This record gives sequence, C-alpha cells and structure tokens, in this order.
Amino acid sequence: MAKINENQTILDIINLLLETKDYNLLYEDRKNGQEYPLDTRYLFDLFISGMPAQQTIVSLLQLNPALKDLAAEPQSMLFKTALRQFVSIFDSLHDGVLIADANEIVRYINKSFERISGAKFDNLVGQELVIARPGAKLGGVIRSGKPLLGVKRKFGDIEYMTDMHPVIINGVCIGGITIARDITEIQQLQTKLSKYRIRYNDLLRQVKTEHTATYTFEDIIGTHPVMQQTKSLAQKLASSSIPVLIRGESGVGKELFAHAIHLASKRAKRPFVTVNCAAIPGPLLESELFGYTEGAFSGAKAGGKQGLVALAHTGTLFLDEIGDMDIELQVKLLRAIHSGEIQPLGSEKTVKVDLRFIAVTNANLEKKISEGKFREDLFYRLNASQIVVPPLREHKEDIVSMANFFLQKYFVDHPLSPLALSPKTQEIFTDFPWPGNVRELENTINFIGSITEQQIISSNCLPPIFYESNSKVLSMPTTAFHHVCDAALPECGNSISLKEAKYHGEKDIIMAALEKYGSNLAGKKKVAKELGISLTTLYGRINILKIK
Repeated sequence: MAKINENQTILDIINLLLETKDYNLLYEDRKNGQEYPLDTRYLFDLFISGMPAQQTIVSLLQLNPALKDLAAEPQSMLFKTALRQFVSIFDSLHDGVLIADANEIVRYINKSFERISGAKFDNLVGQELVIARPGAKLGGVIRSGKPLLGVKRKFGDIEYMTDMHPVIINGVCIGGITIARDITEIQQLQTKLSKYRIRYNDLLRQVKTEHTATYTFEDIIGTHPVMQQTKSLAQKLASSSIPVLIRGESGVGKELFAHAIHLASKRAKRPFVTVNCAAIPGPLLESELFGYTEGAFSGAKAGGKQGLVALAHTGTLFLDEIGDMDIELQVKLLRAIHSGEIQPLGSEKTVKVDLRFIAVTNANLEKKISEGKFREDLFYRLNASQIVVPPLREHKEDIVSMANFFLQKYFVDHPLSPLALSPKTQEIFTDFPWPGNVRELENTINFIGSITEQQIISSNCLPPIFYESNSKVLSMPTTAFHHVCDAALPECGNSISLKEAKYHGEKDIIMAALEKYGSNLAGKKKVAKELGISLTTLYGRINILKIK
C-alpha cells in the first residue's frame, strides 16, 4: 500500500493513484509516529457533488473509521494541508477550469477561468449553468455523457477554446468539467513561432550559401605524377572522418584540397564552415568558434550566439592557417576534437558535436612546437592524416594547362575569346620560379588578360617582375605597364634584342607616368616616387631615352 504524508501535493497523490491503480493509501502522521488508512475513491465525487470544500475533506476522513478523530479536528495539519493544496492545484493552472455537478449547478471555477472568460467566482458558483452561462454546452455534455471538443468562445478581445468532458464514475455521470484555453495567447505564440521559423530558415539558407564547399577534385589541375599522387591520397582520405592536416607553401591550393575532400565525403551535403585562424584576434576567435550565452561578457548579444563549431555540426570545420591560432585557444580545440564536446562562453553545460576537422597551414609546426607556440598534442590529433601539396616549381609541366584554365575561367566573355598564350610567353612561364605558386599564376593571368589587345597574349604584356635579374627585361614596377603591351612592339626575344626591348619598355613607362602626372617639377617628383627612383635618376633616364 502506497504511503503519503503532509509534504506531498494533491498532484503527487493523483500521480500516485494513476501509477499504483490503488485507491487505498496510508497516511503517515510523522508528528505522532502513526499511520492511517485513507480511501480516496470519493474525493472527486464529494467535491463536485456541491459539498463545500471543507465539508468534502471532513467527509473523506469520516469514511475511514481510523480517521474520524482527525475529521473532528478540521484545523489539524492534514486537514489544512489537503484543503490548501486541493484549491491551489486548480488555481495554479494556466488553463481555465469550470466544474459542474450532475444537476448542472456550477460548483467551482479557478482563477484562470475568471481571467479568460470574464466570469466572477461569486456570481457563478452555485448557479445553474443555463442561467450563469447562457449558451454553455457543458449541460448537454453532462446529459449525453459524451465529450465536446474545440468550442470557440470570446470575451472582449480574448478568444478562447473550450474542451468539455463528462465525469463518469462507476458508469454514472456525476458532473462535467470545462477546460478553457486562451487562443489569443496561442495565436501570439504562433506569430512568434512563425517569426522563429522564418529566422531559422534564413539561418539555414545562410549556412547553405555561406558555409558551403565550392571546389571539387576536378577543379584541381595537374597531370604531373606528384600532383596525381597528392590527389589520389586526398580522395582516399575523403571517405573517412579522421582529421586531415594539409600542408604546403602559400598559394599552392591547400584550400582547394580541403573543399574537394569535403565534397567527396559522406558529409558533402552538410555545412562546410571556414575559420581563418590568422584573421581573427585570439579573444574574439574563441567566441566565434565556440559561441556564447547571453551576458557572457560585456557587449554579448541578447540570447547569445551559436559558434562556428556548432554551425559545422554533422559537417566539416575548415581551420585555415591553424599555425597562427592562439595557444590558449588550442586547448579548447583539442577537447572538441578529442571528446566531440564544446562549452560556449558563459555556459556551465557542454554541447555534443559531430564534425570533421580539416586544418591547413604553411607554417613549420614542428618549429612552433619547439618554441612553445603550438601544442604538440594538438599537432598529433590534427596530423592523423597529412597531405603535402607540392609547390608549382615541382610540377612545371602543369603551368601552361593551369594558365589556360584561368584564361577560360576569367575571360570566357572577352571580346577576343578564346585568349591564349604565345609560345614565348609559355616558355617564360615555364622558366619562371613562381614564388607565389598557383595564386601568383592566377593573378598574373588576370592581369595580362585584362590588358591584352591581342587574342594571342605576347610576352610584352607580362609584368616587370618577369624581366628582373637574369630573366629577360628590366626591373621596373607595373605602373603604366599597359603601354608595353602593344601590338606595334615586336615580342621580346623574337625579332629584337634584350637591350632594345628594355629601351622600348622603360621609355614607354616613363612617358606614360609623365603624361599622368605632368612634366613640371611637381609632376616629375611624383613620377620618381611612383617608379621608386630618385629625381636625379629620373632626369638621367629622360635624357638617355631622349624623352621630350
């Protein structure tokens, strides 16, 4: 037999009855150290029969011979607790409650029913339903013994929905109960929900557009064996979810490999979130990575903010320039990789995440570890698999095909399309060391494709850097170099000497600069500054080149 005491609420007792399906309970009188049997079958019956609340409790006690003495003491702890809790449980409900007996007399309404319907307790309780609530349908529910759901009513600006149920005990309908819900509040909640749904969809679209991988393995150009081996390794690693560390010099295309690995993986349709560890200061990077709760720090957004790690959940987190991450932040990143858990700033709870980590760097991480600037344990976590992207000078055979790819990519709508490199330009490209690797090649193609006046791009269009030292021309900045890209000039190294090419190129650059700034003293000072030479040297070159 289940036990109750004065510390339990009516709701506790109801839940206990539903769980045990036994109406017989033992009441523990802890003060006197005694137990009393308590039959609860008649509690609701007595309550809705019209008997005042105090008399209901007394009658309940009197049904149990062992409790008759307690019933005679209505001020006892049991009586006061039961009475207070019985009324409080209904008054605490947000929904309105109206109870009527079998004679269709209103016996009880709670405070929420007063608020929703506008009815008053004193004007309603004890009155017949047909008089107290004209048009009320609860009487019909009591007579038919069948529930009636979803009946709309209105009081002032408040619209509410009522559900009515008969109360049947032992096959006999002893009354009915109405539950009233304020649908004005529901409508307001629906409006808020609609706004949240719109915001959610906007964020989802943002994730899909901003946090999406772009490049596939088909975008990685290269037939040289070293490139083929690198691509093959990356394609094999794409099928797993282990962290990948991609290393290589600046501009070799490490980012392309990160994108391609994601798009070739099972997570291809999930977010691909990029974090530039070098571009965001350490303290700010922590909140961007892991998010924060409202009030986590001064200036924190209301409602907090979801971090990039959480945004990458089920997808891939791409950590660009991982070697520049603050060492204190590396500890939290290590935890996320190791346990799959993150802790937003200001939160005491951790959040589970499922994602893949791909990190890239051009830094010497081993050296940073020895200098105490990079955690060794994080290095080994990220270095579960490593890809080294070769510099362009190690697969020069791919330079021309890459150049043609960029010409097609950026100048497909050019009036002279399709643009192509002259044999001499191809030769210069192949011999050039490309310290900036593929990125430098891409930028060079963008430059010469923009200034060419011929379909076949001659070496005259190349920036001055290609003619420095023992290459083939002079050491001059690119300012006004469009004068060199001239169809009237023979292509460098073909029909004129290096000396002649240098003469024509330097003269055209200085003349263009003088035309831009003027040939007076102030203009010449600006020309000398832009060309990176002294004013005396400029006068000397003007004299030698016979510039008027």
